[in-house]
Amino acid sequence: MYRLLIVDDEPFILQGLTKLCSRLTEPELEIYSAGTSQEALMWLGRVKIDIVLSDIRMPGMNGLELQGEIVKQWPRCKVIFLTGHSDFAYIQQAIRQGSADYILKTEGNAKIVECILAVANQLDQEQLVDMQLIEASRQRKVALPYIQKQYLNELIQGDDRSLHSLRDKFEDLQIPLDAGVPCLLMIVRIDDWGQRESLMDKTLFQFALDNMTNELLSPLTKVISMSYDKNKMVWFIQPSETPTDQGAFKRTFLFVREMLEQIQLTSLNLLKLPLSLALANSFSEWYDVPHKFERLNLLFHSGLGFGSELILLEPEFMPQTKNSSAEMRLTSVHFNKISYLKSCMENGQEEATIETLEELLAFASHSGAFPSAVQMELYYLLVAVFLPHGLLHSSNDAHTDQDLGRFTQFERYRSWHQICEEFTSYAKNIFEWQHAGMVVQEHELIQKIQHYVASHLSGDLSLSRIGEVVGHNPSYLSRLYKKLTGKGLSSYINEIRLEKAKRMLEQDGYKVHEIASELGFLSSQYFHRFFKKATHLTPQEYRELKRDSNV
Repeated sequence: MYRLLIVDDEPFILQGLTKLCSRLTEPELEIYSAGTSQEALMWLGRVKIDIVLSDIRMPGMNGLELQGEIVKQWPRCKVIFLTGHSDFAYIQQAIRQGSADYILKTEGNAKIVECILAVANQLDQEQLVDMQLIEASRQRKVALPYIQKQYLNELIQGDDRSLHSLRDKFEDLQIPLDAGVPCLLMIVRIDDWGQRESLMDKTLFQFALDNMTNELLSPLTKVISMSYDKNKMVWFIQPSETPTDQGAFKRTFLFVREMLEQIQLTSLNLLKLPLSLALANSFSEWYDVPHKFERLNLLFHSGLGFGSELILLEPEFMPQTKNSSAEMRLTSVHFNKISYLKSCMENGQEEATIETLEELLAFASHSGAFPSAVQMELYYLLVAVFLPHGLLHSSNDAHTDQDLGRFTQFERYRSWHQICEEFTSYAKNIFEWQHAGMVVQEHELIQKIQHYVASHLSGDLSLSRIGEVVGHNPSYLSRLYKKLTGKGLSSYINEIRLEKAKRMLEQDGYKVHEIASELGFLSSQYFHRFFKKATHLTPQEYRELKRDSNV
């Protein structure tokens, strides 16, 4: 139901319009009437009005001024103006102000009803759009935790793109942290799930653990967490108030550190989940979060970290191994780059592939004297990425087979620089093979299409059918054919039909209707129009012209 307000200073017209609108069954209307602009404002101040039908010229406040007041109170209200022939200046201004429509008083009742129905339909459509937007917003809220997790995962994995416009991304994803303030990382490992084996059970208990931990930390912090492993979660922690000095960070760190045992005990008592926790030794700038996360996660992978129900604090200096420092090792950041490299190669992104490859190779070049452990590890990881591409292109190339054999032998290299050059060269070769293979496949596709067209001129030559034959979407096929040949597929089909039609017309053994049927035309008339449009001659005229030229 919509509320309609009728405004006119002439009582006779006002009564007539009210009576006319009250007889409408669709749309359902609740009708109000006003003999002055002031009375109209009174109704506008009391109830929500959806449609206003108003005279444009009235004493005191005219219709345009009334429209301005309507928009202030009810922005979505639709205004229909009744006007005379001399009011076109008013009409132009009304349209500029957003008037829904205007009706000449001479157009009669039918036009008024038509206009009201149109405006009501417009309101229906707007309500439908509003409902769709509300539903989209609801679905986004449901999906938001998953999207937040994806973004935070990119952040801790060192995806450079995740750091661009950090503040805007936090706001868009409703992440309750300040992009301009460092954060403190805490990792929680669930040591034993007990009898909770299903994914649903584990997800519910992770959710409960998240709520419990957030509640315990809430007095002095603002936090967000994400699960990144089957049994691990990471918390991003900041002071609850924007810090004005280092004291705020120190107080927050002390509070979180002293709450670790409470988190552990509460989880064990309420959720029956034994936990191990690891806390960073300092707040990190967002660009340094991947590095800090890697150091913190490493605590669970050595020494005491293999125990259970632990409380681990990141040491100021990571322990040294005999052959390499903890700083010079492949981390999750590098593994993420390797995954990105693989994706770039699979998607034909040559520039991004070379750039990412060079970053990885450059990192390993600083890992110590050749061959270092990092260099050997990275070498074999890259071989695993490159090898499938080499095998894909080696089936008919003995030289490539030989290269692949040499490529997998680390001991034949004398320097890391030599390995870098070989990987870079091999990457470029892969893209050359990909391009060459694409050209061959494109050529084969064009040949397949043209062969099918030539041998099925009397059959189904629709894009759908050709798409089925060659295994491509019809729309994509049409675009691809034009891109590769410079002409549309339909144009090519018409050219082939025209060429064959000419050859058949030049032979006396074929009648026009037989030619039309042979070329797949539905009727002789259709063939006649097609041929004349292409040659400016009828089929018979073309036949006679050729016959005369051969005499």
